[in-house]
Amino acid sequence: MNLRAFLAVPVAMTVMVSSAYPVLASQSGAIDTVQSATRVFDGVMSNPKSEIPIGILRRAQAIAIFPNVVKAGFIVGGSRGRGILAMRGAKGGWSNPVFLTITSGSVGFQIGAASSDIVLVFMNKRSVETALTNDFTLGGSVSVAAGPVGKDAVSPNDAQSTTDIFSYTRNQGLFAGVSLEGSKTAVDRDRNGDFYGQSRITVQQIVTNPDLPTPPAAAEFKRVLARYIPPR
Repeated sequence: MNLRAFLAVPVAMTVMVSSAYPVLASQSGAIDTVQSATRVFDGVMSNPKSEIPIGILRRAQAIAIFPNVVKAGFIVGGSRGRGILAMRGAKGGWSNPVFLTITSGSVGFQIGAASSDIVLVFMNKRSVETALTNDFTLGGSVSVAAGPVGKDAVSPNDAQSTTDIFSYTRNQGLFAGVSLEGSKTAVDRDRNGDFYGQSRITVQQIVTNPDLPTPPAAAEFKRVLARYIPPR
């Protein structure tokens, strides 16, 4: 090998590594979101004082979890975060997660809290379809209400409740139902592409394609959901 060819090898390798790095970095961020969401749900459900009532989870059509939603401003401000949504299948199993973003005002944030975890429990298919096909505002065409908390909490049944989504936040160690009316969610297409390694992947493919490989972080998330949520 002549000197020019020898020197070209590390240059080519540098170009390859440099071009690959942004993809790897963004994929790592998506994996971290899934792992954080898994820890949030496991932590909430493993504590009898904070767990979401089984009566609600048994009827849930989907679960969305937004870990570490960052607050901006003091008392009056806004927040933005990323999270995931898993949809319950016809046989009771859970789909691969779809990535979402959420933006909201200061509702649900304690003074001084830097961030909060947000959990949304979707009670019917219409609310799930709206979340996965549109950028939508909670409390608009889709109703949202503070959900009951605790193993012994009385949960509304089908006859009593017309709520589409029950919402919860956790900050500074406190997990409570809180109204997130006015918050907006949207499908995070870039992060979906990063996580599944397919830039043009669609929401429909993620939640319905049985041949779509399940990344390890997503498999663990689905296992945790199945551990706490009984089949209907």
